[in-house]
Amino acid sequence: MSMAFADTVRSEWTKFRTIPSNIPTMLTAVALMVFPGALTANGASENYQAASEATRAVFDPTYISMYGGFLFAQITVGALGVLVVTHEYATGLIRTSTTVVPRRGRLLGAKVATFALIALLMGWVSSFGSFFLGQAVLGSGGAPTASLGEPGVLRAVVGMGLLWVLVGLSGVALGGLLRSTMSATTVLVAVNFIIPIIGPRLLPDGVGAWVQTYWPIQAGLQITTTVQNAERMLPWPGFGVMAAFTAVLLIAAFALFRSRDA
Repeated sequence: MSMAFADTVRSEWTKFRTIPSNIPTMLTAVALMVFPGALTANGASENYQAASEATRAVFDPTYISMYGGFLFAQITVGALGVLVVTHEYATGLIRTSTTVVPRRGRLLGAKVATFALIALLMGWVSSFGSFFLGQAVLGSGGAPTASLGEPGVLRAVVGMGLLWVLVGLSGVALGGLLRSTMSATTVLVAVNFIIPIIGPRLLPDGVGAWVQTYWPIQAGLQITTTVQNAERMLPWPGFGVMAAFTAVLLIAAFALFRSRDA
């Protein structure tokens, strides 16, 4: 008789926490978010003093405190998501898992649910930590700061944690699709880092502008802003683009996971 879903989730949590590298990697992801974010805030506060009035008008202390660290942390949380699936293929444990839980949709669903909760906790610890530290750094440098009670700020900080979930689940999906840690992580880095950061500089202007606006991770990051850029998507529609992209990857991963051999 197959295990109930809650039991499968507990089993997935046990697997995750007993892999020695996972907890240190989680802590590394948080550190990569918080401390580079503070460095970004420090640089922004210095630049603010010499900035033009137009630049000062679009200064977004909330986004600044989180974005710099997220560039690095997203790779780590995505790679952790990849390992949720590929570690079992690398060790051969996937055969045991599919024997104990023959309903493969339930097994992958438990992996998705477990890592979504882990990524959400990591994301909120990181987003609130980087926000508060970043605001302290900005204030000490004489730049404007934000508080959680101001319009859009709490949504942006909470939204950053939600974005961590989507990035992590993209990693889970890619791990299920490719079944190789190196291949899945390479694709993840290309999709979430190389294309949106480097692509607009190399692509023709029109294509580059489209990537900056509608590429999933770029659109999703609008949830973390409080100053609207007229050339970018609104926060929730942008987040919806990233959520839809992640959902497509997960649907494909479920379909393949159910149909092919372990």
